[in-house]
Amino acid sequence: MCGICGVAHADAEFPGDRTLLKRMTEIIRHRGPDSQGEYVGPGIGLGVARLAINDLESGDQPIGNEDGSIVIVCNGEIYNFHELRRELESRGHRFRSRSDVEVIVHLYEDHGEECVQSLRGMFAFALWDARRGQLMLARDRVGMKPLNYAIERDGMYFGSEIKSILVAGRIERQLDVQALSDMFTVGFVLTPRTLFTRIQRLPAGYYLIYREGTASIRRYWDPTFPAVSEDGPRMSADDWARALREKLEESVRIHLRSDVPVGAWLSSGLDSSAIVALMARLTHSPVQTFTLSFANPNFDEVDRWPTLDRFQRATITNRVVRFDIKQFEVFPHYLWHIEIPVTGGHLPRLLLSRITSERFKTVLTGEGADEIFGGYSWFRGQRLFEPVKRIPRLLVRPIARMTRLSRRWQWVSNFILPPWEMNLERYVRMMGPHHADELGDLVSDHLRSELPNDEQPNADHIETDQLKGKHPFLRMQYLEMKTRLVDYINHGVDRTSMANSVEVRLPFLDHELIEFCARIPPSLKMRGLNEKFILRQAMAGILPPEVARRRKRPLSAPYGQLLRGDLPEFAKEALSETDLRSKGYFNPRSVQSMMERHRSGRSNYTHELMTVVAVQIWHDLFMRDCRPASGSTSHGSGSAR
Repeated sequence: MCGICGVAHADAEFPGDRTLLKRMTEIIRHRGPDSQGEYVGPGIGLGVARLAINDLESGDQPIGNEDGSIVIVCNGEIYNFHELRRELESRGHRFRSRSDVEVIVHLYEDHGEECVQSLRGMFAFALWDARRGQLMLARDRVGMKPLNYAIERDGMYFGSEIKSILVAGRIERQLDVQALSDMFTVGFVLTPRTLFTRIQRLPAGYYLIYREGTASIRRYWDPTFPAVSEDGPRMSADDWARALREKLEESVRIHLRSDVPVGAWLSSGLDSSAIVALMARLTHSPVQTFTLSFANPNFDEVDRWPTLDRFQRATITNRVVRFDIKQFEVFPHYLWHIEIPVTGGHLPRLLLSRITSERFKTVLTGEGADEIFGGYSWFRGQRLFEPVKRIPRLLVRPIARMTRLSRRWQWVSNFILPPWEMNLERYVRMMGPHHADELGDLVSDHLRSELPNDEQPNADHIETDQLKGKHPFLRMQYLEMKTRLVDYINHGVDRTSMANSVEVRLPFLDHELIEFCARIPPSLKMRGLNEKFILRQAMAGILPPEVARRRKRPLSAPYGQLLRGDLPEFAKEALSETDLRSKGYFNPRSVQSMMERHRSGRSNYTHELMTVVAVQIWHDLFMRDCRPASGSTSHGSGSAR
């Protein structure tokens, strides 16, 4: 696990700049504090900051092939590298290390760009082929690891984090207004955009080839679901549950491959409990886990629902990390690491990962289960909506418009007004923020004129053909995996954990498990309104019935409480009329009006107001310079028990 960065020059003879690479690498050292390395040559420079998980002694990067004509830097883990190495050695390849990354170099020698098809894991890598004078960037199938890039006249700059690109000093810093719109209408920025017009993200499941100043991008993997007319495997619910349990256990087994101890993050819910229970079956010593709790009882589930260690004391040792209102002081520090702001429950993970880092470099967690089984509330909402589709739209539209006037019932209009066939517009309206229609009043006059005329969300990497002929449930799963999973869940998990040099592994997002689960009939993923039915069946007898039956409770943070209380200094400054006018993104009167209504309890503008605060601070961190805000290196005291 690492942070990578580099420059590929348009002029193939231009010498690599080691000083520049050191600067680009140093700013992401939190991702890899164990060692740093650079490779420079004609037309290329590669940098890496390494967090040593496998092959602690000889696995430093960059890593090359036998004659040094191919060199790689990689962020991630290749879980099937033992099997790949045996196969490559049988074909005559010689290895100089026990690193999982080295297998990619030799796979590329045999298969070229198609080497990515053999990899099972999470990764983002940059591979330089000196003979062909080309750089290959690749990102794993579901975007567990990030990769950003910018193409300029003199070359292409890339990095695990945007900071590396900014400190190169070659990129014009201009706000992407479409990305800003995404933050309010979708809740996060859709790939490939970032908040900078000149910097993009490589989509999950894609690779990029840069050669002689020209870049080409190709998709190598996409989630595939069966069409309604296709006959799937004729299996009973028990057969599916048994096969799922075996496949999930195999995924957990390979995710435990490590040369350092592996812990886990444990909540009271089904998903992480399933992972920890399987870890306990596969290891000989008690599983060390960490649980996030909240001082605010409205957000806490731990005191209400006992975690798995309370049932299996002999096999699990748990440490509870409590988040309270004082921890919001680290919000600027959080924004420095997350770069593309999202709110929700990611900020508390920053505290959880800091406490975790005191004992472990790597942990397993349960993220991804809701995407591959359809566990979120909007999947239930879509199921409830199905009978409404039989009513003529002329009759239901007036109801939608009436409910739109009521903030309390606006979710009804979010289900009725969009197209009835599941597409990106419908998906976003069902799961996105409720007050997106007020964005025009919230932004400043000059930004309002730059807002996209088409309010529908846009993501070029979504293959609309994948939606044709599919069950609505499966359509929603595809959209979930292509957008929210990558740009919200994985983005936040990676940034908040790597801020504290912790590698998070996600067994539910193993691509072989995803492909297996895609074939499970929707009626078994959701039985009635019981979400993740087949996972509950698979874990019967392994998890206590009380844990296996628990309903989904999303992780979130008490931002609303923060905004209705005594504001911390960073929020006061960000929301002040002086600061709003000087940065010019938002209308101070609209922000003040929204704040007054929120603090009075008449409306809930938590998402909108925290997004305003985030953008204001983001400007200070990245538009004016590229360095942490004053005091942002402090992690907050936190508490653990």
